[in-house]
Amino acid sequence: CSCMCCFFLMIRRPPRSTLFPYPTLFRSKQWYQRRVAITAGEYKSYLREAKMVVPPTFSDLGKVAKDVFNKGFSIGSTKLNVKSKTSTNVSLNPCFEVKNDQLACSFETSGSPCEGITLKEKWSSENVIKTNIVAENKLAKGLKLDLEVVVNPASSKKSAVVKTAYKTDCFNGTLDADLNLAGPTFVATAVSGYQGFQGGFEVGFNTEKSKMTKNTFALGYALNDLTLVGFVRDLAVFDGYVHHKVCDKTQVAVNFNWNNQSSAAAFAFGAKHQLDDVTSLSAKIDGSGKTTLGCTHKVKSWLDVTLSSQLNAKSLQGVTNGLSFEANL
Repeated sequence: CSCMCCFFLMIRRPPRSTLFPYPTLFRSKQWYQRRVAITAGEYKSYLREAKMVVPPTFSDLGKVAKDVFNKGFSIGSTKLNVKSKTSTNVSLNPCFEVKNDQLACSFETSGSPCEGITLKEKWSSENVIKTNIVAENKLAKGLKLDLEVVVNPASSKKSAVVKTAYKTDCFNGTLDADLNLAGPTFVATAVSGYQGFQGGFEVGFNTEKSKMTKNTFALGYALNDLTLVGFVRDLAVFDGYVHHKVCDKTQVAVNFNWNNQSSAAAFAFGAKHQLDDVTSLSAKIDGSGKTTLGCTHKVKSWLDVTLSSQLNAKSLQGVTNGLSFEANL
């Protein structure tokens, strides 16, 4: 009898909750570290930001289609662009370009003295100095402030522009104002997006002349491999872009423009194909027959070379070539 009593006393009491400790078996070490480090309020903010969908700025609407027409070409010039970053995260960007037998140079540098503050400065061969002081997420979450000052010591001309940007879930807006004592000019943009649909406007107003300088509306739709966007400028010019990603290596784009006042229409077609990991081909042609071809090759892991050629497809004349080097050190 004493043996039976000892046997029952050695049996461990089952846990009160049937859920313990089985869920903890499937939780990683990173989960515990993240859960302990983040407070309850910050954790809710973390989940909200993870689900946040911020639309692009107004200037970036249809960017995937615009890049097909603008990137991968270097016509009429020879350009060398060097990008480098020091161990202290200071970016250096000298640029040299020979065009029309003239050499244009610029040197741009940027750095962050503290978190959320960025200083940028650009000095060109025309002796124009541009300085930017950028503060992001300092006054409010998603708010960006940028003070841009341009000085020309030779002509003693000075100008300054205050740029603000705010982005949150389903909204992206900007407001720029130049510091003109006679009367500043305001340029405001706003873009909203929901489930692939995007819409926005851009309005500019000159307080000195009491005149509206810009009036543009845009509407677009972006799917997995298809992007559509249309612009209406001053209720007179209609501009549209269509971009289609055929596959992982090929993409095509179409641009059409119509002026309501002159009844003039223009069309352009562009394509880009990635041959392999180091070579890509670009091509575009407009309604007048102007054809541009480009080839970008990664010579080294830090050096990209772009060779471009342009001619009139109708007359096979007017050939113009260009060469561009871009080094990321």
